[in-house]
Amino acid sequence: MRLKNKLLLILAFLLTTVSGWGAKAISTPIPVLQTDGTQLTIFLHGDEHFNWVTTSDDVLLVQVGKDYYIASVAKDGTLAATSQLAHEAGARQSAEQELINSQDKNLFNKNVERNKNKARTRAIPIGTPATPYFPHTGSPRALVLLVQFQDVKFTTSDPIATFDYYLNAKPGDPVPANNDINQSRLYGSVRQYFHEMSQGKYTPQFDVKGVFTMPETSVYYGKGRNDQHYQEMITKACVQAAAAGVDFSQYDQNHDGLADLVYIIYAGYGASVSGDEDDLWPKSGAGSFGTYDGVEVSRFGINNELNFRASYVPKENPRYRINGIGLFCHEFSHTMGLPDFYPIDPSAQVDNQALEYWDLMDGGEYVDNGYTPTPYTPWEMEAMGWMNLTELSDSGEYSLRPFDEEHKAYKIASGIENNSEYLILQNIQNNGWWSKLLGKGMLVYRVDYQKGSINIGDYPNNTLGKPGLTIVPADKLLITSYRVYDPKTGPTATKPYSKEEYNNSHRGDPYPGTSNVTRIERVAVNGGTIEKPIYEITESTDGTISFSFLKEPTPTGIANIEAAGKTKGEKIYTLDGRYVGTDFSSLPKGVYIYQHKKYVVK
Repeated sequence: MRLKNKLLLILAFLLTTVSGWGAKAISTPIPVLQTDGTQLTIFLHGDEHFNWVTTSDDVLLVQVGKDYYIASVAKDGTLAATSQLAHEAGARQSAEQELINSQDKNLFNKNVERNKNKARTRAIPIGTPATPYFPHTGSPRALVLLVQFQDVKFTTSDPIATFDYYLNAKPGDPVPANNDINQSRLYGSVRQYFHEMSQGKYTPQFDVKGVFTMPETSVYYGKGRNDQHYQEMITKACVQAAAAGVDFSQYDQNHDGLADLVYIIYAGYGASVSGDEDDLWPKSGAGSFGTYDGVEVSRFGINNELNFRASYVPKENPRYRINGIGLFCHEFSHTMGLPDFYPIDPSAQVDNQALEYWDLMDGGEYVDNGYTPTPYTPWEMEAMGWMNLTELSDSGEYSLRPFDEEHKAYKIASGIENNSEYLILQNIQNNGWWSKLLGKGMLVYRVDYQKGSINIGDYPNNTLGKPGLTIVPADKLLITSYRVYDPKTGPTATKPYSKEEYNNSHRGDPYPGTSNVTRIERVAVNGGTIEKPIYEITESTDGTISFSFLKEPTPTGIANIEAAGKTKGEKIYTLDGRYVGTDFSSLPKGVYIYQHKKYVVK
């Protein structure tokens, strides 16, 4: 069933319930300095629902103040801090190792699953009224409140100018004169991102108000792995904004008595990148935050002013860096109804299961440190009503110009009886918003989104082995970020891949790509196998992708092969169709078929 213009709400709330969705934890290692002077590398796991930290060899930790201690696992799977400060594996004494050996990971994993299940149940209707999603067409207005704390103030000297530029700048607009937190680093604004993703069909407007100072410290609102008082921050920010003359009725554009969206940008860092549980975790959702000017505030989003973490010192000035727009675009997309495409179930955090850097709603929010986030996939663009996929059914020769030029993608239905799965073909080149992606060429997605509507709580890639939206990698491997090891400690059983292997995995995903894969004969999907072959995939110097669909071209021309050696995995055949390997140097003299052309071995 086509999803266009069917963003229906399955999220609802009781008066005291706040439901939230947020950013995936950053996958890169985070260095911290313990108070005993030792360096420790930690990894952050989970999302805003439930998150935890480990060492690079998967020892469970608990943060106390700014230090990290070895955790003890209670019978219910919850964690508590021991008195043992955590160290790297090579610096541990026997007492520390004994505490580590006593950690019951099975109990903890059961607790993780319970918490994930709680997050999933919040997507089920539990009452009325429902909170509509923010509009995804036209030029709707959203209210953005700038919030700081008693102990953490905005670093930029002009927060209003800075975040008006961050949110609303058009191409060619001058960078704010102060440029004191490297605002010029942004590839474009949030408005520009969505304007270009939608081909002008969607240009949200952000009214920036503030600055509003909270009565408590930042730690009060952000403390703990679940941000104990962030709801209180939202309510107090709205109270202050109303007192300052902000007219909330202007933000109820469909006149349903609810503000369409109130979004908060808070001073300081975000926990999804810093790993510090005292920082607020970027998130969005719905709740009940009071009524102002006759309009109730429910739909919300929050994220941070600064990128990285407090201990990070860049090699060049300025010392502090504005947060990339990736996190904002991710959370803002949740307010329009898009779900996360990363798996929240640890059992599903495996290779070839999700989208990783290939989608904003997975790891793409962190591409280029968020300054040039990954664009929407064609599936998301069509779901939002911003484009129509072109379905291929007839055999023939086809081509795709780079997507940033033509905004065109092909759809191939499965052809399997009683099966609605399909493929999407898109040509991405390293231009524009795609300029920082690893790899270029034809990206092939496979889709099994068996829903008549899109909802924020769907978690389409959360069932092991049955992803709802992933890619068909040319090199047959899309490594998950959950299995990348810390370079300081090396590979482990659960993290066998290096960051370089992870990046190379992405480079090898498009066609023909780094492996020069020029044909797709069949694709295994959740409900069977799609057998609609694509032949002669080529990429020209101007970035055009060409291919033959369903019908294999007749080989033309003869080329000489002299000491050619091994091919890049492509098969070699005799003239009568017998497969003879992938290494020309091992073949006797004669004429062979390779990549649909005749070659002579002399």
